[in-house]
Amino acid sequence: MTDWATAEAVEEAAEAWTDQQVECRIYGHNWRAQTVTHRPGQYTVTQRCPRCRVRRWQRISESGYPLSPWHADYSGAPTYLLKNKGRMGQDGKAVLRLRNFTVVSVIEEADE
Repeated sequence: MTDWATAEAVEEAAEAWTDQQVECRIYGHNWRAQTVTHRPGQYTVTQRCPRCRVRRWQRISESGYPLSPWHADYSGAPTYLLKNKGRMGQDGKAVLRLRNFTVVSVIEEADE
């Protein structure tokens, strides 16, 4: 059974997050290729999210097939994870969406 973080726990953790980290938590990462290294039998692809600086890597065979799942490296964004608070669900994302509205332009429209 999944342990979900409370909205309050997400709100508390998000106090340490940058606006870019909040965007990644709401919309997902914007992965960009960073490096590809090769050694006999495999490539290692490393990507980085330019918004929040989280990195991930995966090993690929010389014929192009994954040899491992993606592995995340949060060392560039140490406060990004909700350590010991559970996974972020829709209640947590709702908190972040509302926070994000304070840093973007919101266009008011009149009812028709």
